[in-house]
This record gives sequence, structure tokens and C-alpha cells, in this order.
Amino acid sequence: MKETEEILQSAGETVEYARQYIQQQGEYIRLEVAERSSNVVSSLATGLVIGFFCCLVLIMLSLTVGLWLGARWGSYPTAFLFLSIVYMAIAALLYLFRKPLITSPVLDMILDAFFENRNPGKD
Repeated sequence: MKETEEILQSAGETVEYARQYIQQQGEYIRLEVAERSSNVVSSLATGLVIGFFCCLVLIMLSLTVGLWLGARWGSYPTAFLFLSIVYMAIAALLYLFRKPLITSPVLDMILDAFFENRNPGKD
């Protein structure tokens, strides 16, 4: 009778330890997901802010080049048409090479943020 009570008490303790372990693992996973998600979101937000300022710089440089070319060529519409064609060509090239230039680096950044040990040789 005494052995049965000891076994039941030991089983109860084991079940309680297992319950606490599962609860702590759940909390750990939630914290890990929250940390990695916040890393991805902050990286994307930083990229968007930097991209926004790069766009502003590109707009200002485009206006400068357009006005300069217009003064040299004697025709502002021709200069801005030329710049538009150049930007359309750049957009076409970016579209053609979007996977190696845009998609893969963004996916790598997101996967690196979620899976820190994905590339052990990288810092």
C-alpha cells in the first residue's frame, strides 16, 4: 500500500513537472517569436525610411540633371523625356533581374532574422 502511494505521488510530481516544462517552453517560444518578429519589423522599417530618403535624393538629383541637360540642350522637355527613358530602362532591368537583386536579399534578411544560426559562417 505504501509503494502504491509513493508511485502515485511520484507520478503526480512528474505530471506537474511536465506541465510546468510545457508551460515554460510555450513562454520561451512566444518570447523567441516576438524577438525575431521585432527584428524583422525593425529591419523593414529601417529599410523603408532609408528608401524614402534615397527616393528624395533621387528626385532632387533628377531635377538637377533634368534642368542642367535642358539648359545644355536648349529643351527642358527633351531633357526630362531622356531622364524618363533612362528610368524606364532601369525599371525594366530591375524587373528582369528582380530575383537576384531584390527578392533573394530580402528573403535572406528575413530568414536570417528568424533563424539566427541558418548560416554559421556569417557574422
